[in-house]
Amino acid sequence: YPNNKIEMLCMFLLLLHLFLMPEDPPPKRPWPEELLMVPKIGTHKGTFHCHEALACYLLRIMEPYSNAEIIRTRDPQLLAQCDVVVYVGGKYDRLITAMSSRDTEAGFKKAMELTGIEFVSQLDFYHRSWLPARALVEEAIRTRFQGDDSGEVVILAQGGCPWKEHLFQLEQQLGLEKQIKYVLYPDQSWRILFVPMGPNTFQNRLSLPEDWRGLHSDDLSSVSGIPGCVFVHASGFIGGNETQGGALEMARKALTS
Repeated sequence: YPNNKIEMLCMFLLLLHLFLMPEDPPPKRPWPEELLMVPKIGTHKGTFHCHEALACYLLRIMEPYSNAEIIRTRDPQLLAQCDVVVYVGGKYDRLITAMSSRDTEAGFKKAMELTGIEFVSQLDFYHRSWLPARALVEEAIRTRFQGDDSGEVVILAQGGCPWKEHLFQLEQQLGLEKQIKYVLYPDQSWRILFVPMGPNTFQNRLSLPEDWRGLHSDDLSSVSGIPGCVFVHASGFIGGNETQGGALEMARKALTS
């Protein structure tokens, strides 16, 4: 069961994705001639907003309306002939200007496509990346003592993923005694990244040592005493080492410095 609004939203988006975008759509069956008429989606004309553009896009990715014509009008007789009407109700014109004659049809079509692409892109991210990442982060947290006895270092051995929101939620749900300070993951070489104080801040729980910051390669290895160092950012929020063992040793020294 979902534990918060984010998980509820993700479950909704996943179900919507499965409903609207099946991987193997059923074969089209022949339609009687009288049903081959192009369906019509009605909405108001003039200045448009994101919600009606997105509504039209979502309708047109469903099979009954995939080739639907968009009718933009305020004529009730024309709207009555539409199969679906979105964002048209009681008339309320707060402001009417001479600009109402501007041609907005091209703009509406572009906005419909843009909102649709953005929606599908976000849906794809949550379905293919964000949701699967939760299991990876949880497994990394549960096995964190295999990497370091402190329990303050998490290793994402399969690579970087959207981990921050999951980590903060799982820390609370699992009742961890110590906060996690560093996350390690492969990216050509290995990266060590600090954990921020929260999902919406760059303030960190523990930066990498100050005397490492801004150094690279041999200079960094000499100062830190750790072979294979690649770099540490000047702000101390991220560093790199050629090996997982080297990155883990950087985390251990940072925890005790």
